[in-house]
Amino acid sequence: MNDQIGLKNGFEKRLDIVAKNIINNEKCSIPGFVVLAKRGEHTYHKAFGFSDKEKNIPMKLDSQFRCFSMTKVFASTIALILKEEGLIDLEATVGSYIPSFDKNFEVIINSANCENEVMEIPYTSFMTGKTTNLSYCKKVAKNKMLVKHCLAESAGVGYDMWTDFDLAFQQPIFGHQYGVAQALRRKNGIGYYTSNTIIGQNATLEEYCDAIAAAGYLVAEPGTFSYGLGALILGRIIEVVLEKETGKFLRFSEICNEKLFKPLKMNSAAFYLEDGDPRISKVPQLYGAVLNDKTQGLDVKPYNECLPKLNSLPNTVTTDQYQGFRKCDSGDTGSCMIVSDYAKFYEMLLSGGYSEEGKRILTANSIKELTHGEFLDLDRHSKLAQAFGLTGETASFNYGWALEKKTSTTPHCNQWSGYANNHGRLYIEDNAYILIFPQFMASTPAGFPIGDPVIKEPLVKAFLSEWI
Repeated sequence: MNDQIGLKNGFEKRLDIVAKNIINNEKCSIPGFVVLAKRGEHTYHKAFGFSDKEKNIPMKLDSQFRCFSMTKVFASTIALILKEEGLIDLEATVGSYIPSFDKNFEVIINSANCENEVMEIPYTSFMTGKTTNLSYCKKVAKNKMLVKHCLAESAGVGYDMWTDFDLAFQQPIFGHQYGVAQALRRKNGIGYYTSNTIIGQNATLEEYCDAIAAAGYLVAEPGTFSYGLGALILGRIIEVVLEKETGKFLRFSEICNEKLFKPLKMNSAAFYLEDGDPRISKVPQLYGAVLNDKTQGLDVKPYNECLPKLNSLPNTVTTDQYQGFRKCDSGDTGSCMIVSDYAKFYEMLLSGGYSEEGKRILTANSIKELTHGEFLDLDRHSKLAQAFGLTGETASFNYGWALEKKTSTTPHCNQWSGYANNHGRLYIEDNAYILIFPQFMASTPAGFPIGDPVIKEPLVKAFLSEWI
């Protein structure tokens, strides 16, 4: 690590210009966000725009953001802590920890690749409201689902929304197997794990995982990148392991609090906010974008106004953290907190695994595994892996986030995003990181292409250009 590193003189004004251009973007004006960037002793931490534009509420540094899939790395970190203690074997089968998974699963195959009988099932897209007959066939999975597959989001339990994008754009981007698996689960009366009610289900992690097993459908062979609910399953494994070790049951959210949030003083961090919690008033509005047929421009609206109203598919993502059942402590997407508290997780990794008070959270070996480790025996050539650029050549997904290898022009980086285009990048070899937290949902057809070029890439590029 370099001894003298930081940001160039005048970095604040230049980063301000980039941030304000995002708020005022002509193609799609982003309502608001918080950015926290740091290198060495130099920090840039500002709020821009609105938390709720319709109510004229400004975005603030203490806004309580939904982290969505930036939660996954917390689950992987706790798994590594338990691995250090000899309590979890990443090479073990999931069924050795969750008995309902000790079974043969069926893999859904797109009809174009079918050798068996081709079947059809209707699938209703929560993004478009339209119902489409999807063709598919099935085969018995050859591989067993392993714990490491859950960390690497290669468990075969993918999000249904990948098919929604294919249908919305009328292009074979990801594949129809995600929608088929969901439709089959609904047909069997199991309504869990839908992308419009990710953590709002009336189910504990135990019930949720047992439902996944009871349905018995996977979207890919275990070991194939199939991004979805791997960390939710991992959260249940963590619950099981600790109950066996201590004789006391703790919910995954309580385990996160005990192992990470409390010792790192991430005081705002939570999975669910109880009625009357003052943090509820600080949760920003979720936004998305729809195409304006008259102007051919993009209209930015509250997320629920961007989607069709379907009684069969209620969308609760906006309120799941503070209304409803509040039972499913998803390691995939469940946490919420202020941005500066999320940064304390990065700071712990930069400090060699210690909290501010000097308590050891993670060993040096586990930090190395978390930030540089790469599972070697995974299939990284699915359409999903190719679309995300995670084929292993320059980047891969391993411990709840992506590893981007150092090149002649780019630094070593661990990065990932959340459902609302929130994004984090840790440059552990360069004592730097950047966190960008809008609440602008990717799961609106017009909003999907916006996140990277309009929000993330300008700020990341500007931040890197300020390094000295």
